[in-house]
Amino acid sequence: MIPYAQLRFGRGFVPGHAAAYFVQRCVTHPTVRRCVASVVAAGVRSRHATLATRREPDLQDALGGLERDGIAMLPNLFSTSELADVVGFFLSQPVAAPGGGCVARDGLPAGATMAAYHLATVVACPWLMAAINRANILRLASAFLGCKPTLCSVGVRWSFPGSKAPDATQAFHRDPDDWRFLKLFVYLTDVTDGESGPHIFVAGSHNTRRHLRAKTYAQEQLEARFGKQNMRAILGARGTTFIADTSGIHAGIPPQRAPRLLLQAQYSILPNFALHYRPVADPSHHCLDSYVNRLILASTGS
Repeated sequence: MIPYAQLRFGRGFVPGHAAAYFVQRCVTHPTVRRCVASVVAAGVRSRHATLATRREPDLQDALGGLERDGIAMLPNLFSTSELADVVGFFLSQPVAAPGGGCVARDGLPAGATMAAYHLATVVACPWLMAAINRANILRLASAFLGCKPTLCSVGVRWSFPGSKAPDATQAFHRDPDDWRFLKLFVYLTDVTDGESGPHIFVAGSHNTRRHLRAKTYAQEQLEARFGKQNMRAILGARGTTFIADTSGIHAGIPPQRAPRLLLQAQYSILPNFALHYRPVADPSHHCLDSYVNRLILASTGS
């Protein structure tokens, strides 16, 4: 969990960061956004060598799905034993408390919609940082973005059944985080039907014009515009891995029967200036790329 930055006048306000964030929010046409993203990516590429291009044969299936639909399935990020370690780790850790600090998961207030882990907890999880830095993931992100990627966010959170007031991310929405970005998802619990809290992505919506102001969408409205066949619900056992351009319309449906645990990692051209970064010092990750991980890890190698 990475806290939000102060984007309006007040303590902690950084004018340059706020301007960078709102400028890209104001450009709503997808073609214009792609052109600006290409220019910004070229600037990054001039200083940091890209890891892969769009012509790489092994990336064509995933890139094709991302360009066409906005989403692509990937091989499972974790092996069976790694996944057991990851899930076991988070089951043993406290989550972020609503008022700050930490609390055991069963100590959350009644009716809690979601709960996330602090960034230091996520970074300490065995296998996790190495997995989201694997060469195949970074190469795919690099080819899609057009430059060496920045890991701009990583988080693990629970969604709970029985919530009376769903979180905004559980409604259909777009992410407005950078000129161009990708989000990697891994189910850490089984999501095998519509009552398990599946991620739903509206295929093709990433190529449509966004609204200037953030908004949510009704499912009936989306089905009428894009067709029911393009409402892609991602189902699978724990370990299921997929990646999406979440500037497209999507939702994490609230689970109905059991809590859902989800890992998300986001790769972008620039930092997400809506977040306030406090990198975690963790020398155990010294072998990870320092540029890619600079917003998350305070002490990494080259």
